Amino acid sequence: MEEVFSLFVSAARRSSDAVLVALDVATRAAEPAVDAVLFFTSNGSELSCRFACGARTEHFRELRIACESIALPARAALIAAPVALERGERRVIPSDRAALAVPMVSERRVCGVWYAATSAARRLAKPEGIARVVRVATEPYLLALEREADRNEATFDALTGVLTPRAFRRMLYELVADAGGAVISLWFVDTDRFKSINDEYGHAAGDVVLQRMASLLRAHAVPECDAIGRKGGDEFCMLVRGSQKVQAIERARRFCDAVRVADFGLPVHLTASVGVAAFPFDAHDAAALLEAADAAMYLAKRSGRDRVAYAVEGAGFALYE
Repeated sequence: MEEVFSLFVSAARRSSDAVLVALDVATRAAEPAVDAVLFFTSNGSELSCRFACGARTEHFRELRIACESIALPARAALIAAPVALERGERRVIPSDRAALAVPMVSERRVCGVWYAATSAARRLAKPEGIARVVRVATEPYLLALEREADRNEATFDALTGVLTPRAFRRMLYELVADAGGAVISLWFVDTDRFKSINDEYGHAAGDVVLQRMASLLRAHAVPECDAIGRKGGDEFCMLVRGSQKVQAIERARRFCDAVRVADFGLPVHLTASVGVAAFPFDAHDAAALLEAADAAMYLAKRSGRDRVAYAVEGAGFALYE
């Protein structure tokens, strides 16, 4: 078991998912008949499948089970002890012939349920072996979750949910360094007259404005492609990938239009000034790209706010009319 524990500890350094992958390997080593595994975590009144492995699990990767149901994982979570499938019981996967649900328990709290099943045998020969490796995996799994929570706290801004300044800069530098010939555009967004909002309506209202601005940016971002960060105060940045520079500028204009008509819950209309610059046209590295987008944003503000300005390769800056 020491070797198995070392395997889990090593996986925990990478991620909680890596621990579950290692647990799958250890489960099948303990019981070769297993051909399907599911891992459930509590989601209020339900157990939600977080991990699945095996050809038979294809249609069960988003399975949810009511905590009050008689399904094997729910029963194991309720009594905080392993539960084996009995003859005539309802199966989690219809083709299961034998199955075992083992709760992950730490300090008397169930933090997940590991479900291992087979379609090839009427019983599992070594259910105690499966239960043992689940117990050994529990603490490394929880350690990995704690590390991920710490990283997320340092990665995402608590108020708006977008990347923190440090995390955004790190992503910007990494993406530019690995860009090759790809175009990477950067929006630098300033919330116009934000100080007056704080002064007149209070910081709580200002926080709502920032949260709404972040939501509008998310609505104008391409999922899994663009990245949004808080630059500080009322300023945001967005990395725009997969688009040419002119498209990034046009999208910034549409974002400005959306801000102008958005409801911020205040008796005033808010606007935004946006600067746009693109790598490799307007800057040779990440720092220069940030400076160029920032300078373009200030041109937009000096020109009356509520507009987009952009860097012109080798020729300064211009307003998007």
